[in-house]
Amino acid sequence: MQEDKLRHLLGLHLHGRMSAAETEELNALLQDESNEALFISLLTDMMATSAGGEDYDPVRWEAVRQRILDADAGTPVVPLRRTWWKWAAAAVVAGLLAVGGLKYFGREQEKLPPAAVSMDGRYRNDVPPGGNHATLLLANGQEIVLDTAAEGKLAQQGGTRISKLQNGQLAYNDEHSTFAARNVLTTPRGGQYRLTLSDGTNVWLNAASVLRYPTAFVGPERVVELTGEAYFEVAKDASKPFVVKTDGGTDVKVTGTHFNVSAYEEQPAQVVTLLEGAVTVNQRQLEPGQQAVSQNGTIRISPADTEQAVAWKNGFFSFSDADIKTVMQELERWYDVKIKYEANVSGLRFGGGMQRSLPLTSVLKILERYQVKFKVEGRVITVIQ
Repeated sequence: MQEDKLRHLLGLHLHGRMSAAETEELNALLQDESNEALFISLLTDMMATSAGGEDYDPVRWEAVRQRILDADAGTPVVPLRRTWWKWAAAAVVAGLLAVGGLKYFGREQEKLPPAAVSMDGRYRNDVPPGGNHATLLLANGQEIVLDTAAEGKLAQQGGTRISKLQNGQLAYNDEHSTFAARNVLTTPRGGQYRLTLSDGTNVWLNAASVLRYPTAFVGPERVVELTGEAYFEVAKDASKPFVVKTDGGTDVKVTGTHFNVSAYEEQPAQVVTLLEGAVTVNQRQLEPGQQAVSQNGTIRISPADTEQAVAWKNGFFSFSDADIKTVMQELERWYDVKIKYEANVSGLRFGGGMQRSLPLTSVLKILERYQVKFKVEGRVITVIQ
């Protein structure tokens, strides 16, 4: 049976005992999208069994974690394709950071065992995840709620046509316009949106963010202004640099590249992460795989976890040794909730990921495995232990 074959091969992979032929066979099975649900079910069951049984060995699972990361990076250890990592990330929803592909750091940086989840009537309701929600402000003061706007042409400003595409994306089509009006795209808490600017640059805007930009780029530079977070895939134009300005004074200049800018007002630092090409951040050069952290007028450049930086764009939360307030801040933005604290949990730290498509209580149940509890009342989430 297909299930037995997949279980056998997956077990060999997780324990590092695969031959080259078996690796290719598992690759073929994982490339078949019809096996996705079965794969997730099997991996979840295997992780849960190991976590709950006497044979659970955190050292062994750390080795598994490294093999998954090695496979994703394309190293020859166990050369599974990139699809493996994405499906593994979906599967670990059943056990956040505990076993398999993820890791949890406790109050003393020690591994804590999973605890049974008990609601105790504390969850009065659930809250759905965010989605594609945004408002477009035109230069003439007209506001267009993109959630409910019909597909097709939304407005015409000068020689630029503004449209909502079939996939919900906002697009600007410039027919050699010499006129540039100022537009503003705003995502609320619980919202995200994608747009294509008039030069062909693609932008993904995260929750609680604002992007200000011209309907056409008619000057010597292509300048946009950002508050919040966005991922950019900039259309190449060596003669006209693309510049992202933030409220915190960070200027990112490129001619064509892929990068992420996190510049929320409530964050102590602004972070630019480069995936492809080259950028300058306040005249400091970045190379692919690096990030620039701007804080208090100084910039620090260091290696970056690019997968983590753009996890939100790919539908995941991703944390690396993050304190609980950082975790809850992301949940606050994405689920449009208010967070209150009735307990001192400042020592808790987390690393790993979850899907952003989960309802809020599913996320909280996962977090509650690790010595923290919550109360849900409407859109107020209280940390009570």
